[in-house]
Amino acid sequence: MEQHPKMYNTGADYALSIIGGKWKSVILYLLAGHPRRTSELVKQLGTSYKVLSDQLREMTDAGLVVRKSFNTIPPHVEYRLTAEGENLYAALRYLNYWGENRARITGDAKIMCTDEMKQSGDDGLCVITKKHLNHWKQEIVKSKD
Repeated sequence: MEQHPKMYNTGADYALSIIGGKWKSVILYLLAGHPRRTSELVKQLGTSYKVLSDQLREMTDAGLVVRKSFNTIPPHVEYRLTAEGENLYAALRYLNYWGENRARITGDAKIMCTDEMKQSGDDGLCVITKKHLNHWKQEIVKSKD
């Protein structure tokens, strides 16, 4: 039986279906420009190995991430973005820029990634880490006072 491709309204709908969810855009950020080991990703994200493994498998299946296994003791596995993943990351950077500008102009949203938090990152795109979550909790407490 011939299988028909799934239909989407726009290319953006299709792209968002691939990177939808809580962690995929953050994983894209963390892998941009350099490979990472699973333990590094877990430490930075503050998520479980199972959740990360599921996300990485989906991203690998989509052709965004490649897994490289090294024949060492203990076993060593690294993940990095493919060329397609790097292209998607560039698109997300622009979407981030657009969202920050719109929030600033309209005033109808607050972006939790502050300039101070961006300065501590590799390239200015905020990523959700335990440090950021603690910072956000402090910001929320300050705004209630």
